[in-house]
Amino acid sequence: MEAVFYRNEQETQISYGETLASVMKEQSIEPQQVIILTNQRYYDRFSEKVTRLFLPREVNWYICTNQMYCNNFSEFKAAMDFFGRFSKQESLLIVGFGNEGVLALSSFIHATSVLTTKLWLIPVSLRALAKSVKETAIVVKKPDIPMLQNPNTPQFVIFDQTIAEKQIDGKLVDFLTLIRGGVLADSDFLKELYRTYPSHQALMRHSLAAYTNQLIQLYQQSGGELEEFGQLFTDAAYRTENGHLLSDAMKLFFGFLFHFIWTVQQQQLTVDLPVFCQWLARLGFPIELPESFSLSEYFSHVLELQQKEKKLLFLAKVGTIGGRTEIEEKDLVQTMETYHRLINEIRGV
Repeated sequence: MEAVFYRNEQETQISYGETLASVMKEQSIEPQQVIILTNQRYYDRFSEKVTRLFLPREVNWYICTNQMYCNNFSEFKAAMDFFGRFSKQESLLIVGFGNEGVLALSSFIHATSVLTTKLWLIPVSLRALAKSVKETAIVVKKPDIPMLQNPNTPQFVIFDQTIAEKQIDGKLVDFLTLIRGGVLADSDFLKELYRTYPSHQALMRHSLAAYTNQLIQLYQQSGGELEEFGQLFTDAAYRTENGHLLSDAMKLFFGFLFHFIWTVQQQQLTVDLPVFCQWLARLGFPIELPESFSLSEYFSHVLELQQKEKKLLFLAKVGTIGGRTEIEEKDLVQTMETYHRLINEIRGV
C-alpha cells in the first residue's frame, strides 16, 4: 500500500504493508553511490541483506549508537566527516534505516550537506514512522536541548511491518504513539484502542500494523501538535535530580501523562483519570515513579521551562486540541496531588 504525505510544498511517498525486499524490487535508483545510516543493532542484523537489495550500486554504511537520541551534535560532526570522503560531482542516495534518532540525523545531513543527495527513510517502528514525517529534523546537544534544525524532506519512506513487529521491547512506546494520537486528535480511535487492547497480554499478542494508515492520517492532520504534546514535561525530567533513573522512553511516557493530567484538570474535562491510568498500568506502562525522583523539583523545572517556551497546548475535550495557555503553579500542585491519589488507587491503598 502507498500513501502520499504532504507538508508545506514537500511530498513524501510512503510505502507500507509490504516487505522491504518486495518494495525494493520495484524501485529505480539513479545514484550509483548509496550511504546507509543505521544503528549498531540494525547493522548487525540486517547489513548483508540490505546491502544486497541495493546492489550493484556501491553501498557504504555509517554506524550510529543504539541510543534514541543518536541525532546528537557529536554524531553529526562525525557523520559529516564521513560524508566528506565523497565527491561533490557525484549524486548520492542517503538511506536512514533505524530508530528515530537515525532518521533525524539522516534527514538533517541531507538538508545540510553540499553534496547532491536524495533521501530515503526506513523506520523500524511505528514511533520511528511518525518521526519520519515530522516537519523538522533536529540535532540535539542533549536530549532536552535542540541545537540545530532543518526541514525534514524525505522523498520516500518504506515501512516494513515485519521488521517493526520484531521490536518487542519497544512495543509499549509504539502504543503510546497511538494513544497520543487518539487523545489529541481522535477520541473514537482512543476508544477502539481501549477496547482492543485491555491488557499487556493482548498488546503483546496482536500486531499494531493495522494502525499504520491511521497513524499517517493523524500525523497529516495534527503532526506538529502530536510531537509537541508532553515535550516540555519530558524535557523537565532530564533536568531533575535522579532523572537518570528514568529511561528516555519512560521520560517520554511521564511527559505525556503529566501533560494529560494537567490539561484534564486545568480545563475540567470529563475524563475518568483512575480508569485511564489503571488501563495504562494493565498495559505495562511504568505508572509509578521511583521514590527518589522528586516531583516537586520536577514541576519546578516545568515552570522554569514554560517561562522560556511558548504557551502549553491544552485539550478542549479528548480528541480535540483547544489552544494554548500558561501553566500556573497552583495547577501543577493539583496535578501532583492527583498523581499521588491515582497511584494510591492503583495500589489499592
